[in-house]
Formats: sequence, structure tokens, C-alpha cells
Amino acid sequence: MDDDGMLLNFEIGDAPLKSQVKFKGGRWRDRVRAQSSVKKQQQPSGADAGQRPIKRQRTEDGASDRHSKIPRTMPHSESRAPSHAMKTGLISSSIFTSNPTAMTDFDEQPAEEAEPAVPSNAPLSAEAENFLALGLSRRVANHLATKLEMKAPTAIQKNTIPQLIKEDSDAFLQAETGSGKTLAYLLPIVHRIMALSVNEDGTPKETKVHRNSGLFAIILAPTRELCKQISVVLEKVLRGVPWLVCTTVMGGESKKSEKARIRKGANILIATPGRLTDHLDNTKVLDVGTVRWLVLDEGDRMMEMGFEEDIRMIVGKIRKDKLLKQNSEGVVLDGILPSRRVTILCSATMKMNVQKLGEISLEDAVHITASKADMEKDAETGAVESHFSAPAQLKQSCLVVPAKTRLVTLVALLRSVFLKRGSVMKAIVFISCADSVDFHFELLKTTAAPEPTSPETPPTKPNPHTASTVAPASYLTSTATPVVMLHKLHGSLPQPVRTATLQSFSASKEPAVLITTDISSRGLDVPAVDIVVEYDPAFAAPDHVHRIGRTARAGRPGRAVLFLLPGCEEGYTGLLGTPAPILQPYESILQKGLATPVNLPPPASSEETDKQTWTSRAEALQLHFEQRLLATPDGEKADTSSKSKAKFGKGGKKEVVKPKDNPLLDAGRQAFRSHIRAYATHVREERGFFDITQLHLGHMAKSFGLREPPGGIGGGVSRRTHRPTEKNGFSTLKTGAPSKAWDAEDGVGAVDDGAARRMKEKMKALMNASSEFNLG
Repeated sequence: MDDDGMLLNFEIGDAPLKSQVKFKGGRWRDRVRAQSSVKKQQQPSGADAGQRPIKRQRTEDGASDRHSKIPRTMPHSESRAPSHAMKTGLISSSIFTSNPTAMTDFDEQPAEEAEPAVPSNAPLSAEAENFLALGLSRRVANHLATKLEMKAPTAIQKNTIPQLIKEDSDAFLQAETGSGKTLAYLLPIVHRIMALSVNEDGTPKETKVHRNSGLFAIILAPTRELCKQISVVLEKVLRGVPWLVCTTVMGGESKKSEKARIRKGANILIATPGRLTDHLDNTKVLDVGTVRWLVLDEGDRMMEMGFEEDIRMIVGKIRKDKLLKQNSEGVVLDGILPSRRVTILCSATMKMNVQKLGEISLEDAVHITASKADMEKDAETGAVESHFSAPAQLKQSCLVVPAKTRLVTLVALLRSVFLKRGSVMKAIVFISCADSVDFHFELLKTTAAPEPTSPETPPTKPNPHTASTVAPASYLTSTATPVVMLHKLHGSLPQPVRTATLQSFSASKEPAVLITTDISSRGLDVPAVDIVVEYDPAFAAPDHVHRIGRTARAGRPGRAVLFLLPGCEEGYTGLLGTPAPILQPYESILQKGLATPVNLPPPASSEETDKQTWTSRAEALQLHFEQRLLATPDGEKADTSSKSKAKFGKGGKKEVVKPKDNPLLDAGRQAFRSHIRAYATHVREERGFFDITQLHLGHMAKSFGLREPPGGIGGGVSRRTHRPTEKNGFSTLKTGAPSKAWDAEDGVGAVDDGAARRMKEKMKALMNASSEFNLG
């Protein structure tokens, strides 16, 4: 105590005093390293270590939250799975950390039914129903039973065939996918045309119609693939009536050869709207005076593809021409064929554009469905209800997958379905745009050279049309399934390539995967498709019905899996009808699909994925994809700075060296840009579930094997270093180095403060700009 009465108590404690060490001299880098080393030695250990403040984690793209390109409003959870260190020498953040939290409580999700549901689109019992009892001739019924092994009709065929045989009124056929709508309208048409040559008792008439007797039916389909399929089905039916001929006219084929076939004669014409319009205008030999039937198959899809004016013109020209009561050979058509032109509209869904198409083409139409109760109800009320139903035996599920884990989850899902030999033969993966289809095909196909064939077995001649669209797959194979064939299909491919690829997928004896756009979602009947994967959700809920309808056809079982992002997309299942698909976490798929090491393509070694746990295998697989995109053909690491560098050559002359380009890296960047643009084109009613402002571009880039999201998505964020120039009357923009906020692959650079704002403005403009990218 001092003189003033104050008591000073200094408690030093038991811990030793820490001396402050200062370093002088030498380079400043060495002083900083030495100072850091001393600080680490003085840090507390044991129980005291738990009292230190937790360091804020960085995001997946290596920057803090303020560097995000689009504002994130979804909460982020802690790591779902532990992070494992890679021994590759490259730094890779975990794909399981900083992921959005799923809004769904998976514990409260209903369990799958133990007993399979009764198929709703299977043929009826042959003992109760047969084609002969529906009014078809004995010749056609016997041909179906003996040659096509079809002894009983489906429900829609049972309700449609008698109506189209006895009545001459227009009809609207509506039934779920895979229920046999194609034969429902083809069989009555063939039966009535055949009646011109054959009596009811099967005896031939004096006058027999042939290919030059006239064109009696025109069938319109939205895609070339569907035209081909209808043609194949019709040709099988016409084998029992060999004097009748059908032909096709569609885009991508030679118009000269099509004119020659029309000039040679055909009784039934299958066409796409655009090509038929061209022939009606320019092919004088095409006479529609004897046409009695006009079939509009997949009418809603034709309206979506912009064929409204073509259909108006086709319907107007056919109705404008006088209906001939007899053909040029004097064969009387009335009394056997319809006395008026009959229009048949087919669709699995009912949308506003279908109703508009019905107003254009139908007159006093009869609504025919698979259920008699629905037909009677519609007849009483005078209204047609909307039906968005999938086959009852189809099992649907939705995987809630964070953006960063989408790619490895897709690989794990496909691996899991092919783990058991013969359990799954074919799978279809739907992706939003053609660029993304090309990228995923190149990423998942094998890079190994084909094995040399033995001298005893002669080499098979490869099909030149499928050289770039069919290849063995890597990553998806296993010990049970050593070979999986990979196919790709979209609308930007030439028509011969599309036809050959689809034929290869249909005829494949090995397990096969088709990566495709919505071009394959309508009407295609590929045998043995066991699972449909919607990697990107459809642009409208009715399109979802058509996509999953590629499986579970004609009473067969099937499975459909939809990928959704955590957050607002989880509510999308409420639009998919009843019962709603079951939401499932993605971890179970990863655990099952990555239970064994993944077979990596050479020159990579499977040691990268030969880890102890499925989480480490998933991280190693993601790192492998990223390394593939960063590698150059000569094995060096790619230069991702997207900048030209200068070096001095001989004589001190300055030379500009452009960075090496990896084709797979360029494909990944273009696929990412097209995917983001496609994401902004969902129908207006569903944009609340697919909100572009909720999309984390850094996380989504991971699903394309990219370390950073590339720039140039819409041109609004990249820095423009040149003024617009006029070329051919159009304004073109030349962009220089991308903005650091979007394409900072070197990890440094200032952030553009207005990037997020300009991105929002650009996305608003992109909402109605689906033509700016290739949807295939």
C-alpha cells in the first residue's frame, strides 16, 4: 500500500512469460516466415486450443461470400460429410461443404409401396378383348396376332378403333404415354383403305387399289425421329396388306428423292409440318383431292415448336381442294372411306395450345380417352379436363442434389443402375441444351484406343454416321457390367447421324446410355428402356410427363429420377401430378454408386478413386474431372488465365504466345453458359421454383468440372474493350478479357461492383430469349 492508500495487485499467473521476438535484417519475406513460425510455436494446445475463435471458412471458389456473382438467399449448412485431403499436389475444396440446406424433411417422406402397382397402359386380357371383336378385318387381326405378337388391344385402342371405323367425325385422342395411341389411329385407317380391295369375307374385289390409286391419309409429327418411328410401325402393319404403300417427307432429307417417291405413288404420307408445307407449295404432283384423314400426332409439341402457321396452311389447303368421290382409276371411294375429311388430334397432355390447335383443325370432335368414365363425364359437361398422368407402374423419385455434387451424383446413379448384370439395359439422360449434351458425352466416353481384333474374327465395318455419337463409356462400368455404350442425340446433328444414332441405341445388345435433349421426349418407343434420368428439369411440367413416358411402356415396369437443387426447386414436385414423386437425399445414391472404385479412363489411374470411403471417392472423382479439363493434350497443365503472354525469341524479338486450349475445357465453358441461359427460360408459371437469382454460379460451375464460372453468359458482365461495330447491318460486340468477377481463373483481381446488378438485368432479358442458345 502506498502513501495514498491505494493497493496495487499484479497477478502474473503460473504460465511462463512469452518474450516478444523481433527479427531484423535480411529479406522481408524471410522475416515474415520466421515471425509466423514463432507465433505457431506460441499457440495454445490441448484444452486451451478449443477457446480460440473459429476462422471463417472460405467458399468453394476460394473467395468470401461478398465475391458471389449472384446474391444467395438460401441458408448454407455445415459439411454433410467429412473432407478428405488429396495426395495429388493440387488444392481442391470439398464438394460436401458450404452446400445449401434442403428444405425437405426426408424422415417424413412416405415410403415406397412394397407391392408394384397394376400397369395402367398394358394390353387388356386376350380372353376378354381382341382386335377382331373391335371391328378390324380378319386379315389385319391375324397379322397382328401372328407376325407382330399383338393379341389384345390396350384401353385407348379399344375405345378408339370402333369409333374411327364406324363414324366419320373428328376425334381427339388423349391417353398416357406408352399406351398405343399410334396403332389406335393407324389400324382403322389401314382397315378402311384395305376395304377398297377386299370384301368383308376376305375375298378380293375386282378393283384393287395400289400405290398409284391416290393419297388417302396424311400424318403430321413434330420431329423427324417420330416420323421415322411412325413409318416403321406402319410398315410392319402394311406387311399384311402389301399392295398399300407409305412414305415419309421431312427435313434433312433430299427433296428431289422425296418428289420422286411422291411421283411414284403412296397411299399414306408421314411428314413434318415444315417439309409438307414446302411440298404443297412446290410439288405439283402431290394431289390431296383424295385425302380423307389428317392426323396431328403430338399436337402440343408442334404448337410449341412454332408450326402454327404451317398447320393453318396445311389444313386450309386440304380443305380448299374439292373432295373427290372417286379416284383417277374410277374406284368409288364414298361409302367405304369417310364421306368427309376427318381430323385426328393426339396428345398425352392437354394444354392451352392444344385447345387452340383443336379450334384450327377440329370440327365437332369426339374426345376419346382410355377410361370410359372420363369420356362420359366429358360428354355430359361438354368440357375436356386436363390429364397429366404417368403410367401407374412407373416409379418416380426426386434427388435433392447440391450444385457442386451434381456431376459425381450422376455418375454414381448410372453406376448403381448398371451394377447388376442384366437388371438395366438402357437408360436415357435428359439435359436442357445441345452444348451440355456434347460436353457430357465427351467427358464420360472412354479415351482408350479400341482393342485390336483377333485374326480369326473379321473386323466389323464402323458406321461413319455414328463415329462421333456412339462410344464406350468410362466411369459407368463395373465388374458385373464391363461394357456400357454411350450415345448422344440432339437437334443440331445432321439427320443421317440422328437416325443412325437412334437406331444404334435401340438395337444395342450391350447396356447403353442415351444423353439427349427434349428431341427424344415425344413419342419415341425404344425397347427395354428401364430408367429415365432428368438431369435438368423440363422447361414445363407437361414436358416432364412426356420425358418419363420413354419408360414403363405397354405395361413394362420403369423408373424415373429427377435432379433438383436444394431450396426453391423442391416445391416443383407439387406440379408433377399425384402421387407426387418422392424426395430423396443424394447421399444414398453416392454411397451405393461409389461403393467400389471407379474405373477411370487412361492415362489416369484408378488409384485416385481407390479410397476407403465413398466421400473420399466422390471428392477424388470430382478432382479428376477438374484435372482433365485443366490438362492439355501434351499432358501439361492448361493455362486458364485466358490471356496472351509475351516472350522474347531469337534476336530479342518479342513474340505473343497464346494460351493452350483444351477442347474439353472450352466445351465445359460453353456448356455452362448454355445451361445458365436455358435455366432462365422456364415457363412463367414455374419461374418461382427455378429462380435464376437463387443460382450459385460458382457451385454450378463445379458440376461442369470448372474451378470458376466463365464469363460471357449474356455479354452483360464481361468487360467490353471495343465499341460495337457494324457488320452486314447488325451491331456486333467484341469482348476483351472477361471480368474478374466472372472469369478470374487465376484467383485474383478486383470484383466488379455492378456485376450482380447487370446480371439480373441481363437475365430478365434472357427470360424470353430462348433462341439465343441451342436447345436442340
